[in-house]
Amino acid sequence: MINDYSLDAPPLPGAEKATEVARVLAHDEDVRHLYMTAVTARTCGVDWTTAGAIALDPAAYTHRAQYLAQRFAKEALNPRDADARWCSSVMLQQLSPMIGWSPG
Repeated sequence: MINDYSLDAPPLPGAEKATEVARVLAHDEDVRHLYMTAVTARTCGVDWTTAGAIALDPAAYTHRAQYLAQRFAKEALNPRDADARWCSSVMLQQLSPMIGWSPG
């Protein structure tokens, strides 16, 4: 039933850009790593090298999972940045098994 109604609904503002962003980030590993690093650096307040390491292997940062998840959760709701929403959502997915196991 819900899908029947959503077909008639007008697209959300920025939906086309968000779809294109998701397509590129999902399929281009180099671009994805650059964006993930940039979003991690900005969102979590870490240097570029640390951000790149977090983006590559969030499991290595179990001791900071709670802190990282809080930052990415806030950024996942950013209405002005589809790239950051996508990257933050991916990071939250990767961090989710560790949330609750780290001190914060």
